Amino acid sequence: MARIPEAEVERLKAEVSLQRLVEAKGVKLARQGKDWLGRCPFHDDKTPSLVVSPGKNLWHCLGACATGGTVIDWVMRAEGVSFRGATGYRPGAIKPAVHQAGGNRRSDPLA
Repeated sequence: MARIPEAEVERLKAEVSLQRLVEAKGVKLARQGKDWLGRCPFHDDKTPSLVVSPGKNLWHCLGACATGGTVIDWVMRAEGVSFRGATGYRPGAIKPAVHQAGGNRRSDPLA
């Protein structure tokens, strides 16, 4: 299998809005200074422990998950896919695959 070019990975991290991906997963976010807070969908979260930092385009769970990362890490965790699956890698076109409500799949989370 061909290696995913680093430039393509960096382009994806820069162009895909993590905040929009998180909200597309049904997480309600509330502004807290420069960041957004919400309940982490990866564990039974009673109080908001998920921090999304739009300026850095990164996320972090301060609760039971104690994990975080980039848009690629979010898609890997949220969709249960590999790195290659999260990038949707095809030479010349990489986009994460996310599920919409109703189980439909779309390749562009920003559409």
